[in-house]
Amino acid sequence: MPSLVRPRIDIVERRESDRTPTALMAFALGRDSARHPCCIRNVSDTGAMLEFLGTEVVTLPSKFDLVLANDARFTAKLVWREGRRAGVLFCL
Repeated sequence: MPSLVRPRIDIVERRESDRTPTALMAFALGRDSARHPCCIRNVSDTGAMLEFLGTEVVTLPSKFDLVLANDARFTAKLVWREGRRAGVLFCL
């Protein structure tokens, strides 16, 4: 009889700080001041995961400004991209 128990997979956490789930609305300020609306899905002390809204493909430079609804602005560095989601590091 086959076992339905899956083998345990150990995940190595490489992040320096904990992530906090969010649903903050923001926009990425791209080239030529193009605004790309996004939702910040989680955030940490060092970065965030963004999910871009809409159906168009968003092209971002390696560094861009992330602007929150309250006009707070952060310079972000694109680290990874998968579909409509992207991981960024905050630049100091």
